[in-house]
Amino acid sequence: MPKINKKTLITFPRIPSLKIYQFENSTNYFCNFYVGTHILKSGNKELSLKTKNVNEARVKAKEEYYKFFNSPDAKKERNISFDLDIAQPFFKFRIRHYRNKNPDSTQAQREQQRYENYIKNFFEDVDYRNIDELDNAIEELKENLKQDDKTDNTISKYFNILSLMFRKAVENSVIKQMPYFPPLNIVNQVRHSYQNEELNLINRELDKEYKRTEDKFYLDMKDYLNLVRSAGFRPGLEPLKVKMFQCEYILNRKTKVKDIYTIKLFKTKTSYKTGKNPRLFCHPFFTKNILPEILQRHQRSAEDYLLFPHSEVNDKKITRRSIYNKISKTFIRISKKLNLYYRGGTTRPLYSIRHTFAKNNYVSNAPLKVVAKQMNTSEKMLHSAYLDDDDILLSEEYNMMYPNKDKSSQ
Repeated sequence: MPKINKKTLITFPRIPSLKIYQFENSTNYFCNFYVGTHILKSGNKELSLKTKNVNEARVKAKEEYYKFFNSPDAKKERNISFDLDIAQPFFKFRIRHYRNKNPDSTQAQREQQRYENYIKNFFEDVDYRNIDELDNAIEELKENLKQDDKTDNTISKYFNILSLMFRKAVENSVIKQMPYFPPLNIVNQVRHSYQNEELNLINRELDKEYKRTEDKFYLDMKDYLNLVRSAGFRPGLEPLKVKMFQCEYILNRKTKVKDIYTIKLFKTKTSYKTGKNPRLFCHPFFTKNILPEILQRHQRSAEDYLLFPHSEVNDKKITRRSIYNKISKTFIRISKKLNLYYRGGTTRPLYSIRHTFAKNNYVSNAPLKVVAKQMNTSEKMLHSAYLDDDDILLSEEYNMMYPNKDKSSQ
């Protein structure tokens, strides 16, 4: 493949993806601009401008650019893919960049491995044209990095790769603006849990929203909240991706009845590390009192989702990501309305319910190794990330240590 004569390379500030250049073995100018992988496999269109004059080449390049984007080819339906449109073009550029500096460098490959092993899972179904979806995916990534006990240095590396990736996408006109990246002091802030009474207030508010609008979204969202508070999920997409064939009742060896509702998870970080798919079990109150209502609300097949099984708008199925975005926004709105969202100088988004699950089981004297296994984390992380010493937890610990009502005698 002929090499570009870098001395002839010219870019256009108002059209960042457009550039003109000459090849080392040619005197004619060429232009190149991004059109998307749904149109061309490479994502870029290259044309000969059939002129040796640089000024004429500038004019012709702009004409070709606008001519293409007004043509029927540019109006093909776009299958959005974060991986194909943003990540892979970035790593191709990154590998060239490092090899030009040092042919033996493996830095780009190590960066790509971090993306494939961890970051990709949070962005593979994101519509990157929607800034809210990007912000929510970054928030999920942030929470998981911290809760997986990643060091500040490691978190900075992940965020740096992603930030550079988005900058390149802005430069190539794939996205219009950079999403928000939280600084490390935000990543490291203590996240306080919700109390059960507070989550019950949010549930009642969702019931009111349903009665007011007759929109079943609010009932299905209540199912989501009840599920994540009853089992060790990472609130986010994980509960929304559970299908009915992953769920089953198993025999309780103590009661001799199939009254334990279990959910097998696929494609979790634990799955990738151990090769095993973890199974969660739900709180008995959820299984007995809430699950029957969930299952009766919608007819489901084995391949249907447990939550939001029939989510359609104008006969088109909406994505799990867009459902989660709506849940997250609605949760924040209602939590703020009830004066519950801010505690201890920080916010309490959906992920705070994971802290609630940890604390509820801790104060009920559940073995920490079992709680940690159900949350797909470690006992060390339970103490460092979930069992922070707020007033509520200290009060519970006090009454666990001194259970008698009369505490005046030693």
